[in-house]
Amino acid sequence: MNKIHLFMGYVLLQIQIPQGISRYCQEAVNSAESVSSCPTSEKEWEIAAWKKNCSKIASQQNCSSAEKFQYHCVLNSYRNETLEVCGPSRIIFGHCVEFNLQGGVIQDQYASPCYDTFPKCDKYYHSSTAYKYPDCYQLVFVSGVIYSTTTLKYNITSTTTDESDYRVFAITLGIVGIFWFLSLALLGIYAYRKKMSSS
Repeated sequence: MNKIHLFMGYVLLQIQIPQGISRYCQEAVNSAESVSSCPTSEKEWEIAAWKKNCSKIASQQNCSSAEKFQYHCVLNSYRNETLEVCGPSRIIFGHCVEFNLQGGVIQDQYASPCYDTFPKCDKYYHSSTAYKYPDCYQLVFVSGVIYSTTTLKYNITSTTTDESDYRVFAITLGIVGIFWFLSLALLGIYAYRKKMSSS
């Protein structure tokens, strides 16, 4: 049984490699939206796919054949949000699936291998059937962020949490430094006046 799985995986990999030479897909990047959750049943997936309407841009893109350009709801590369994206369906090998925004590609989430216990997924599967593996969505961690029900388009540039934290730290450090400097200056002036008055 394992030899059959290995052989099938090899065959699928051979089919996928020629198509993956230039994998960046601008249309997929343009379609990416942050969502609060992903569908976890075929019915929910079909409804979400109908709303996203990937077929509208499938015939206008050059990333893959139109029938392979499908709706996806997957993790982002940092595992801190889920994304809806229209992009070429790919074969995923024993991992959860992600959309890499910088690479413009749907691919294996190598930081999230599947296990018999958690997270569970098949040895290989099509990225456009990720709803079958809801364990993967449970890997999303959110640090102090509450998702809204509205989606966020990725054509907007926003400050990341790391940059915000750095700015807050820098401003706080600056204020403390100024306060410390003024305190020393006042102490110096006070000491100088005291010395002058006593002489």
